[in-house]
Amino acid sequence: MIHPAVALELLARGVSIGAFLGLALALTRSGSGPARLSGVLFCLAAVGHTLTQWPGPDAIFGIAYAPMWIFSVAGAGLFWAFARDLFEDDSAGWRRFLPAALLLAVGVAAIASPAQASPALWLALNLIGAALAIHILVLIASGWRGDLVEKRRRLRGPVLLAGAAYALAVIAVQIGEIFAGSAAHLSPLAATTLMLIGLVSLWAFGRVDPDLFATPLKTEPAIEPQSAGAPITGADAKVITELDRLMRDERLYREDSLTIAALALRLRLPEHRLRQLINQKLGHRNFNAFLNQWRLSDAKAALSDPTQREVPISTIALDAGFASLGPFNRAFKADTGMTPSDYRTQALAGKS
Repeated sequence: MIHPAVALELLARGVSIGAFLGLALALTRSGSGPARLSGVLFCLAAVGHTLTQWPGPDAIFGIAYAPMWIFSVAGAGLFWAFARDLFEDDSAGWRRFLPAALLLAVGVAAIASPAQASPALWLALNLIGAALAIHILVLIASGWRGDLVEKRRRLRGPVLLAGAAYALAVIAVQIGEIFAGSAAHLSPLAATTLMLIGLVSLWAFGRVDPDLFATPLKTEPAIEPQSAGAPITGADAKVITELDRLMRDERLYREDSLTIAALALRLRLPEHRLRQLINQKLGHRNFNAFLNQWRLSDAKAALSDPTQREVPISTIALDAGFASLGPFNRAFKADTGMTPSDYRTQALAGKS
């Protein structure tokens, strides 16, 4: 007869598997953006982790254990890729799966290495996974205020909660293995945590619009605001006109600490209303992307100006509102396909 505690753990792991498979099925029916692929792979990793981390014998899985183990070991990297695809609008392409590949390589090396080297490699695997989890959780939290897609903003809380809960469960298991030599007694805790994460994730993602996972349209930077839908009329038109004046005449985008809350205060508008206008009427999914539209246009004008030929590019970037040269170079290259120096050389070639 199965012990009640064992039965409850098996039930928790079964519910967890069902929840993540349900989430994977929902993602396959969503839009065609990169988050769909990375999301399905992460769900498979969660299922693999749920199965491979149970305290029973591995032999019962047969040849199916190998693919489950592969997904499980790469899980932290796949979570990183999924969260990045979902909450970051710039596409990383195939490079977003490099952390998962690194984790898998370290895991394989740990199995194939001599006994004396294996503990160090398993430690490295856990440290890399922890670093990836911390990094993506920081990105999710730091981008919360600037996210203009309301339905996506609502996902940040559940994803942060699920990620933090899973990290705590893993830490508890690791501490148990270090100080007690075994973490089998923590297996019910890990199973319950996975079940709750699966159910919360299924609930949270089940409430969002499938279009959220579609590839976002690129908005070309320009001095004029870009209309993403129907013509702007009525009260919205007045707000957009004033917003344009603040950007064009007062150049508020040059303030590197400008927040959407501060801008809403200047417009005497509720913050959520300003988010909606910039997202739905101007076509931006992120507040920084909206500001960078103006900053890049400012920088392009300066780089094309013969009278500013000797002005350092770093000065132009800072004057346009970028906090440092690195973000400016990345944004400029992503927009134009050129470095700022190459752009300046080409723009000034016919003005000598």
